[in-house]
This record gives sequence, C-alpha cells and structure tokens, in this order.
Amino acid sequence: GTRYKVYTEAINSFDLDVVDGFDLDLSNGFTTVVGFDWRHYIPLLKHGVLAFRVAGATSFGSKKMLYYLGGTENWLLSSFDETIPTPQDDSYAYKVLAPTLRGFDINIRNGGSYALMNAEVRLPIFKLLSRKDVKSSILRNFQLVAFYDVGTAWVGWSPYSDENPLNTLTLESPPIITVNIEYFRDPLVMGYGGGVRTALFGYYIRLDYAYGVETKSITDPKLYFSIGTDF
Repeated sequence: GTRYKVYTEAINSFDLDVVDGFDLDLSNGFTTVVGFDWRHYIPLLKHGVLAFRVAGATSFGSKKMLYYLGGTENWLLSSFDETIPTPQDDSYAYKVLAPTLRGFDINIRNGGSYALMNAEVRLPIFKLLSRKDVKSSILRNFQLVAFYDVGTAWVGWSPYSDENPLNTLTLESPPIITVNIEYFRDPLVMGYGGGVRTALFGYYIRLDYAYGVETKSITDPKLYFSIGTDF
C-alpha cells in the first residue's frame, strides 16, 4: 500500500492585551514548516515487505526549525557529532531530529531544510520457514532487515549553497589569530546495512548495524539499538 502526508504548520508568538486587544506581529516569533512524508509498501514472497519512504521539510520565518540528520528515531544511548558545524544564527529557535539515516551519529548534516529517502527489505524469517502459525510473539514478529538510507540537510536555497557552514572551519587563538578554513564535503550522505526486529515485553525492538558513506569514504560501522516502529 501507499501512505503519504503533506503538511504545513504555522506558529506565531503574540501578545494578548485584554485592554488594548489582540496584537499579531509576524516579524516576532513566526515559524512556518512545509513538509511531506510518502511511504510505499510492496509485498515480497509470502510475508515479506519491500518498504520505501521519501520525506522532507523546510522552515522559514523569524524563528525557524533546525533539522539534525543522522541516527534513528528513539535511539537509546544516542551520540551527537560535534565536528559538524551548525548555523550560528539566532533565527533557529527549534531543534528536531530528522530520522532515519543510519551509519552516522546525530548531526552528520543539519539545516533549515532536509530531504531523506529510506528503503528496507523486511523478511519475517520464522513465518517464512514455518508451515504452521507461529504462536510465540518474539518469533512471530522477528524480522531480518536490509536497508539503504540517503539524505541531506542544508541552509539556504540548496545543499550546495555558500550559506552552508558545512565546509567552513573556524580556528581561533584570541585575541590575535582567527583562521577560516574552507574545504569540500559532499552534502549528500548515505548509509547501508542490516538489522533485526522483534516484539519484546510489549515493545518493538530494533537493532541495526550500519556503514556510512560520506564524500566517497566508508565510515566505521555503527550499532543502533532503538525502540518503536519507524515507517
């Protein structure tokens, strides 16, 4: 089947004075988010599924969203990449994770816009191998998964805009020396790997093992332990 969602949200912080009336100022605390989330599922073999997801969003206004790309949703013991610079702009008032892109820590890319694609092959191995109904909840929900993720997040009109802080590193030695270093990092990042899924004590448990690809280099693998369904 196919599921999709297109959404627009507008948030405004305003002052309400019971004497002077209602005052709406769009230049102070105004946030607009436009995004989409499209999902498609194709039956595979008898019980398997080939799942696709394409999602993205952008925000604008005086108080914008800052999207962090990388990691998984509900990632336990998560880690944050401090080496990737973030926009030094007071207009980013809210910070949110844009899942899922495996192979990296949170913040492998960031910005006021993001685009993301996920593809997964999900095989409930015990259902496929058994000729009878599987009664155990753990075995019935057990899945082997192979996945591929690709995405980016950026500042400005495009991922290759000069506004992106991704390719700029500032070294300071106050009060005399400030050095700005510019170099190239591909804004597009990818991740691939495999994992397992099952239901345990009423929770849906996900374990993923992923390699990341950044600027044509394959990173060391990362292990993700997370809870809940993703897409």
